[in-house]
Amino acid sequence: MSTETVEKTAAPTDSTVTKDSSVPQTQSQSSSFLSQSRVRHEWYQNENFVVISIFIKNVKKETVDVYFADRSVSVTVKLPTGSDYSLEIDPLAHEIAPKECKYEVLSTKIEVKLKKEKVGIKWGVLEGDDALAGSFSTADGKLTYPSSARNAKNWDKLEKEISKDQEKPEGDAALNSLFQQLYKDADDDTRRAMLKSYTESSGTCLSTNWSEVSKGKVETKPPEGMIAKKWDP
Repeated sequence: MSTETVEKTAAPTDSTVTKDSSVPQTQSQSSSFLSQSRVRHEWYQNENFVVISIFIKNVKKETVDVYFADRSVSVTVKLPTGSDYSLEIDPLAHEIAPKECKYEVLSTKIEVKLKKEKVGIKWGVLEGDDALAGSFSTADGKLTYPSSARNAKNWDKLEKEISKDQEKPEGDAALNSLFQQLYKDADDDTRRAMLKSYTESSGTCLSTNWSEVSKGKVETKPPEGMIAKKWDP
C-alpha cells in the first residue's frame, strides 16, 4: 500500500516540472520575433552610392556581419536580446562593386554603402526589376529622398505632369493661345481671313476661308441672347 501511494504522488510532480520548463522557451521566441519586427530600414542614393540605414541602437561592431556580391547584399546583426536580425536583398536592382562597398556601425544605426557599378544611374527601386531607372544628375538640384519602399514612385515624372497641368491656359487665355497656334501654322490667305473676320466682327467671328471673307465686310454676330453695342471712346 505504501509503494502504491508514492507512485501516484510522483506522477503529477513530473508533469508539473515539464510544463513549467516550456514557459521560458515560449517567452524567448516571442521576444525574438518582436525584436526583429521592430527594426526599421531606409535607403537613399547619390550619384555614386546607394546608402541603406538600419536603425538599431548601441550595436557592437563585432556583432555585425555584412556580405557584398555583384547583385546582392546580406546583413546579419546579433541583437542585444540574443536573437539575430537579418536583411537579405537579392537581387539588387542594379550591379554594385563589392570591393568598394563598405559599412559603418554608429550609435543609432548601421549604415551600409553600396558602390554603384554604373555611376550616374538613378535607381528607381532597391530590389528586383527596375523599370523606373534613369540618369542621375546633381546639377538639376533635385534630391532622391530616403524610402523604405521596394518600389519607389517616379517623383520627377509626377512633378512634370503637375507642372504641365498648371501651365494649361483657361478662358480667354486658352482662346488666344488657340488663335496664335492656328495663325502660326496657317498660310497667307488663311491669316488674312482670320485677321479680317476677327477684326470686322468685333471678335465674334473667326474664319479661315479667305475666298468667302474677301467678298465683303464680316458682320458682328454676338452670342444668342446678347446684343452688340458700338463702343464710343
